[in-house]
Amino acid sequence: MTGAPLATRWVIRVTGAIQLVLGLIILTGRADGLILLHILDGLVFVVALLLMTWFAVRAGVSRGLVAMTVVWALVLPVYGIVQAQLVPGGGHVVIDLVHLLLGLGAIGQGETLARRMARGPVAAARG
Repeated sequence: MTGAPLATRWVIRVTGAIQLVLGLIILTGRADGLILLHILDGLVFVVALLLMTWFAVRAGVSRGLVAMTVVWALVLPVYGIVQAQLVPGGGHVVIDLVHLLLGLGAIGQGETLARRMARGPVAAARG
């Protein structure tokens, strides 16, 4: 994999790592000022993930995997924005954990698409 798909893979990796670090810092409750940066970096991450799905379709990756990644990429920011209103109080830790798991899953989806594209069109189509 070269060119734009490779660059997009690295954007997913770097912004995903930044998301994890910022998210964990924000969870401490002492860094609310970083929330906007977390949101902006998250938007870059989601755009890169959606771009990767476009490259994956063109490379012949399974449409089911691509569709699941598109849905995942659209659910993640919506969940992130509404999570503060979902469960107030002590139960909110579960909501935060779900957000973390969704984020890890999204990073994994990007990596999976990139690996399938690297295998070539015939192997990518087989899944």
